[in-house]
Amino acid sequence: MKVKSLCITLLMLCFASVAIAQFAGKKDGKKPRRDSNKSGLFGGGKKNQKSQVKSRFQGEAPQWQLGVKGGVNLGHVEATQSYTVVTPLDLGSNLTNAKMYDQAYSNMGNHIGLTSSFAVNPNISLSFEPGYTTVKFGYETSYQWSQFEDQQSYVNVTNDVDHSISYLDFPLMLRYHLKTGPLKPYIQLGGYYGFRTNADKNINTRIEDGAAGGLDEISNVSERIGVDELFLRSSAGVLGGAGVSLDVGSSPTGMNAGSDLGTVRFSLGVNYRYGLHNVVDVKNRYDDSSLTSGSYDVTDDLELRNIEIYLGCQFTLKYKNF
Repeated sequence: MKVKSLCITLLMLCFASVAIAQFAGKKDGKKPRRDSNKSGLFGGGKKNQKSQVKSRFQGEAPQWQLGVKGGVNLGHVEATQSYTVVTPLDLGSNLTNAKMYDQAYSNMGNHIGLTSSFAVNPNISLSFEPGYTTVKFGYETSYQWSQFEDQQSYVNVTNDVDHSISYLDFPLMLRYHLKTGPLKPYIQLGGYYGFRTNADKNINTRIEDGAAGGLDEISNVSERIGVDELFLRSSAGVLGGAGVSLDVGSSPTGMNAGSDLGTVRFSLGVNYRYGLHNVVDVKNRYDDSSLTSGSYDVTDDLELRNIEIYLGCQFTLKYKNF
């Protein structure tokens, strides 16, 4: 998903969340109290400012919130077991092969989805954030065949391989706010479960032939292949992170009917995701002949690692006097 389409989708979800929040407020049937010195969404009269600050600590506070979030993923994989399909058949020849993965967390994916939270008390809340996430990683393989008696007779095969895997993602977290008030730093811990929706592999293959005594590039081919069957249908892991949230706006006691959104919470944070199992389907590792015979590529056993950076916006659907 391109960055432009990601931003447009996030904006549309934001408008949808506003509509849900407004509808929920009208459905509740409770008319908010009018206050000539109310504080609006981004501040207001100074006359009632002190009482509103007090209400944030001791009065009605957000209990149930719903909104949207989005951001980027910095992907990495841990190869727990390596595999190859190239072996020498000629005893008078030498074969070397190497596989080098991209620098850790250098491949950027993205994620977007909904975010909901339920406050148990002013410091502890549960967060459920279903969404769509794409992780990316890559590596380079290099094979060189040469004859022992003639080191100038050789063939080099180099593959630059990039992967993109998308999941419907369902993370559940326990969040602890380190302090109360409008600006709240927090830490969180939880787990996630995802269903794979799509997997692609882009391979750029370069073959060089030096058997004639000089360097001759035979081919340089780039192709994108769907590899859904190469990866398991699900992925699970644990996650932990930290961030900061900012509450803007007033509680129902300071709202003017039909003119305010109530308390809006903006969040900025980072999570680290740690996959708990191999995401490669070992039964299908060698099934695609275009990979094993054409590009001499076979996928290792891989566990996903991911750094997630996100920005979120939530609207309050229910308040409680804690």
